[in-house]
Amino acid sequence: MNLWESFKIALSSIWNHKIRSILTMLGIIIGVAAVIVIVAIGQGAKKEMMDEMFSTDKNAINLIYEPMETEDEEMFWEEPELTSLDLEVLKEVPGVKSILATNQGFGTSMINDKTAEMEITGVDGVYFTAQKIQTVEGRPLNDKDNDAMNRVVMIDTVARDKFFKDSDDVVGEIIELDGNPYKIVGVYESPVPEQFRWNEDGEMVMPRTVISMMFGNNEIEQLAIIVDDPERLSEIGMEAANTLTEHKNLEDGMYNIPNLSEFMEEIETYVNMMTLFIGSIAAISLLVGGIGVMNIMLVSVTERTREIGLRKALGATRGKILLQFLIESVTLTSLGGLIGIGLASLGALLITIFAPITAPISPLVVLIGVGFSAFIGIIFGILPANKASKLSPIDALRYE
Repeated sequence: MNLWESFKIALSSIWNHKIRSILTMLGIIIGVAAVIVIVAIGQGAKKEMMDEMFSTDKNAINLIYEPMETEDEEMFWEEPELTSLDLEVLKEVPGVKSILATNQGFGTSMINDKTAEMEITGVDGVYFTAQKIQTVEGRPLNDKDNDAMNRVVMIDTVARDKFFKDSDDVVGEIIELDGNPYKIVGVYESPVPEQFRWNEDGEMVMPRTVISMMFGNNEIEQLAIIVDDPERLSEIGMEAANTLTEHKNLEDGMYNIPNLSEFMEEIETYVNMMTLFIGSIAAISLLVGGIGVMNIMLVSVTERTREIGLRKALGATRGKILLQFLIESVTLTSLGGLIGIGLASLGALLITIFAPITAPISPLVVLIGVGFSAFIGIIFGILPANKASKLSPIDALRYE
């Protein structure tokens, strides 16, 4: 009897006991589906975290001021003040495409007779290109607004829907911010995913020179460079940081770039540990499913004792009998694994549709799922198969 015939017999046995086979495979189905979905959620969560942390642009990297370490831990230090001249120096660094410079403010605004606490980002014309922010009404802020310190603002779609829901056009409307009037020149699509928004009132942007004047902070508080070659992001970023350090003639500190590789490794380690922990719990159902397979195969051996005796009497070797029952066990668990993969694909699709993350199913994880299912069939099928192969032909034929 060849492998194909053994496989057909295994399928025939499973088909003849459909309900029993489905109940036996249930643990395998749930285990495989759970493990694949959990891994998919872990990968999706990691991607969301990476996209959120590096959402500015794939070609952008922050320049961060690092003070020189001293023995005096209470020593006060202050970041150097950045100016437009510093930006011009950075633009001369080979590979730097543009500079993204921003500052922040937070104030109480009066919008349409409603009071709101608004986070305000000070920007220039580069901001909208670098962040790939879409303007849905009016116009974006530009460098002229920044240079002339125009009292203009843009609000995001969250603020638009909350404060101007019944208005057909908000361009030209006046809002008050800390008692000062500002003209709305445009509305932009909020770049912050809904699950990451902390302020239900929305956000706004205005020229960073106006932010500096209003709140008394530096005109440039956050600085990032946008490079023309993402493959050289760290290299160009380091060169820009060194250039800025030399230009500012710093003695008590230096500009540096984030260690992206270490940060990414930390995120990956955290997500992998959580995935492994939760996946291990889900894998318990695979163990339970394997025990169920072993039990049902032992029942099958008992039910087919006379068949085994007849086959041995006709010349079937112990190895043939062993292989036959191992194939049945592997077929049973592999079918459970395939059904589990289908169930996992459906689950991942539903998660992608209804949850704020994408749950991609890796082909490698699918292959591992099928392989592991077959492996469980081998492990938990050995005992029943070995029992069947050791039956004496005479005793088996006498079995009632």
